[in-house]
Amino acid sequence: MTDADQIDIAHSERAGCLIAKISGTLDSRSYRAVRDGLIKLAVEGPRALITDIDDLEVDNDSALTVFSSAWSRVNVWPEVPILLVATGAAMQRRLKHGLVAHFVPVFQGVDEAIASVRMPPPRRRRTAQYNPVIGSSALARTFVRETCEDWDCKDWVQDALCVASELVENAVKHARTELQLRLEYRAGLLTIAVRDDDPHMAVLRQTSAGQPDGYGLQIVADLARAWGSAPDLGGGKVVWATLTAGPDWFRKYPAWQPHRSPLP
Repeated sequence: MTDADQIDIAHSERAGCLIAKISGTLDSRSYRAVRDGLIKLAVEGPRALITDIDDLEVDNDSALTVFSSAWSRVNVWPEVPILLVATGAAMQRRLKHGLVAHFVPVFQGVDEAIASVRMPPPRRRRTAQYNPVIGSSALARTFVRETCEDWDCKDWVQDALCVASELVENAVKHARTELQLRLEYRAGLLTIAVRDDDPHMAVLRQTSAGQPDGYGLQIVADLARAWGSAPDLGGGKVVWATLTAGPDWFRKYPAWQPHRSPLP
């Protein structure tokens, strides 16, 4: 039996939230399937990801850290809250005893969880599709420049151009599939994300001499406030990077200071 055979994650939408109902057995073999399944849903950008675990069997309490692990992967981007629904008192005690509830709130019902979700800060989003050819990076830079000007992010346009160019060129070189460039502006952060059909996660590799293997992702890592790679529902991945978009946003929306949680 594989981890995929052990776990089923069905999802539906309600009030702008995704409701994920997990059934099966959570253990060391299915841990990654559960974590990645939740990340894929969060990458879709709902108001919140509400996870119903009433039909989930958990042999070992340590496996429950899968929920805080998934939360840590999406806390910076796409910054989607993950909430748990567990009606049984015993499961609620296990979650709280293992400190999972410190990161992922636990509720007794889906309606209660939805009612707790506050409205997210204003968000702008634009996407563009490109073929896996060298000229796509130039088209992406034009798209980013025009978008930054429209969104009044002119002071950060050079960093955004560089990050977008590197992410697109990396996807063209390694994934060799059609790709989507996605720009988001929310809570003072500008996010550049590139989706492709290659499921292999992007990593910053080091050579035997301890130097970065190529400069593309190193440049992204140096310029970005945070960056990462996440699986998506289409079977591919999204490589993303966030840039601090400046103080003007916070003067307009002072209650929405960005979180400073470290990446896993």
